[in-house]
Amino acid sequence: MTNVPIDPLAIIELTNLKAAGKLIDLARHPGLTMKPEWMTELASDEDWLIRYNLAKNPAIASSPEVIQALATNKDYDIRYSLATNPALTDYPEIVERLSKDRSKQVRMHLAQNRAIASFPEVVQTLSTDENHHVRATLAPNPALASCPEVVGQLSTDEDWRVRANLASNRAIASSPKAIRTLSTDENHHVRATLAGNPAIAAFPEVIQALASDENHHVRKALAENPATPSSTASTNSWQVAQPITQAPTI
Repeated sequence: MTNVPIDPLAIIELTNLKAAGKLIDLARHPGLTMKPEWMTELASDEDWLIRYNLAKNPAIASSPEVIQALATNKDYDIRYSLATNPALTDYPEIVERLSKDRSKQVRMHLAQNRAIASFPEVVQTLSTDENHHVRATLAPNPALASCPEVVGQLSTDEDWRVRANLASNRAIASSPKAIRTLSTDENHHVRATLAGNPAIAAFPEVIQALASDENHHVRKALAENPATPSSTASTNSWQVAQPITQAPTI
């Protein structure tokens, strides 16, 4: 980061802010773009909380050197903070690097970042991550709307939590096949989550199938879904018979 010119006066100001305990507030301030030399200094500060707050500040988009430094920081919590930054859309190489980070925490935080919609290859990489927590974090991300093939792939994931999270995502509307697959999932949690998703509104055959599901949780979720036609909701019997707590009068 030696390419950034250092303003001695700015460094004096930064020293004063540090003495006043204001560096964390400064690290997350949107006005940092006016002081690139401050960003440079903050990115190498010994206090990890300062670097952590700087890493998620969209203002750092104006400094490729700072983003590079944070993406290669030895502390994984700095890298996962950067992975949440919406300003990463202008840094495809950094996004790709983070998608293959050795820390699952970094990959998980990137998987929930909506900015990855601009990088279909990265979405694909995350969808096949060896760790199911990463895939489960990706599954509800609205960014999947631009990747219908990934939606279809996740609808048959081996882990039911991944499928359930996907079933909650309105982006599944981009893949009718995925919706139909989820509607017949072997796990009732997946079917119930889908039944509550307004994205099924355009699939009357799926609604009808869920309305006659054997599991009352599925039928209940469907009845409470605002996208369910009133005629279906009113005839959908999801109530569980209450046990008799008192002997009948003879």
